[in-house]
Order: sequence, then C-alpha cells, then structure tokens
Amino acid sequence: MKRKKRFKKTSHNIPCKDHFGNSYPSIKEMCKVYSINPETYSRRIKVYKMSVAEALTRPVKHNGGQQIRDHKGILYKSRTRMCEHYGIDRKVFEYRVSHGWNLEEALTTPSKSNKPAGE
Repeated sequence: MKRKKRFKKTSHNIPCKDHFGNSYPSIKEMCKVYSINPETYSRRIKVYKMSVAEALTRPVKHNGGQQIRDHKGILYKSRTRMCEHYGIDRKVFEYRVSHGWNLEEALTTPSKSNKPAGE
C-alpha cells in the first residue's frame, strides 16, 4: 500500500491575499510574485508589524541599505550606520519604531544593556 505524501501545514502553505485582494494558494507563491523571500515577509509582518502592502513592496536591502536621515536631518548610508552612530543596536531601534516610538526617542533613549552601571 502506498502512503500519500503529507505536507506539513506551515504559515507559508496556507491560502492568502495581497493588499490588492489578489488570492494566492500560499504565502510562498505570493512572495514569489513580489520577488521577496517568504521568511523576510513573515519577519516583517510578525516582528516589525508592517502592513501587508509594506511587507511585500518595501525594497530588500541588497546594496547595504537605503539612505536615511535622522531627526536632526543628518543623512546616513543605512539604518545600521545611523544606529551605530547613536550607539543603539539596530534590532532595538527597529523594535522601538515598530511599536510607535518616534525617531528621536528610538535613537537617543539608552537601552538597558547600554546604561552605565548604577543607574
């Protein structure tokens, strides 16, 4: 007796819709249309709390990042470079911004690991 192959049902294998209402058999297929890695899409939705539209259409950094200005108007080559300048971990910065912090607060508020001992 032959056994049927069963596919593990992951979030990448369930039907979904994009921000235009187009239906796809899976997240993987939808991401293929938008030329984005399904893991990148999932991280953007779950971790960075992006909308479906932003998660699918925001350019993926292949060239070291997009230029960005800080709250003072200073231009940086990438978010990573800007965070390095302010001595803040980029993941901490991304978390803060995705949770409603403004740019200045996200960059200038010391993280718990950056605070001097005794504070």
